[in-house]
Amino acid sequence: MPIDADAVAKLRGPGHPVRTITCRVSAIEQATHDIRALYLEPDDGGPFVYSAGQYVRAAFEGQEERDYSLASRPNEPFLALHIRNAGSGPSLYASTRVGVGDKVTLRGPFGDTYLRPEHPGPIVAVAGGSGLAPIKAIVEEALELGLKQPIHLYFGVRDERDIYMEDCFNGLCRRHPNLRFTPVLSEASGKTTRRAGLVTDAIALDFQNLSGAIAYLAGPPPMVEVAGKLLRGLGVAAEDIHADAFIGEAERRRLEGDK
Repeated sequence: MPIDADAVAKLRGPGHPVRTITCRVSAIEQATHDIRALYLEPDDGGPFVYSAGQYVRAAFEGQEERDYSLASRPNEPFLALHIRNAGSGPSLYASTRVGVGDKVTLRGPFGDTYLRPEHPGPIVAVAGGSGLAPIKAIVEEALELGLKQPIHLYFGVRDERDIYMEDCFNGLCRRHPNLRFTPVLSEASGKTTRRAGLVTDAIALDFQNLSGAIAYLAGPPPMVEVAGKLLRGLGVAAEDIHADAFIGEAERRRLEGDK
């Protein structure tokens, strides 16, 4: 089958060259009980140019490549990944074995979910779990560039222990009145003052019409699919809904036929 040049261009995003760089882990934060934030400093192969929201293919020592979105903004002095421990494969290794000073090889950037700063409409950003990584980069970059339109960030997780970077976003909300941050718990284990239910239900309650908006989605494929359908129904043009959905280790093993 011939290569579709348009599809390749879309995969690579806004014309950035695809490079392979070697990095070292400079810092590690345990963001939640099952998500680790890794901060990487490039050793060689740079410069690494990308747009906020894109992803890389990362290979840790002795592990296969996996796709991870960048949580860092372009021009920051580090690259950041948020990696959820799925219990096996590279995510397990990155969550339990990787330490400060270890090497990781990155290839990219890839992805069609990157900030379109020229779009004048309201921004609806929807993240599920570690899908917060690219959404964080997009929202922070939009604010850094001085975009003044309303930015509605919805963060869907199961329970209280799955929320992370709340202080970061609350601080951004205080400094930028056009930003609203809404965590939503789908399986709250106790009483909560937060929004509860599916993140898509919260959006449906908050809006009757989103015509003229642009949307960025990241998280589990079922969430991304439902959110995309909802937003189209609320008037967001299909071409203004941007999403890169990644499968987890269990689904990957099923598709690859592993026992």
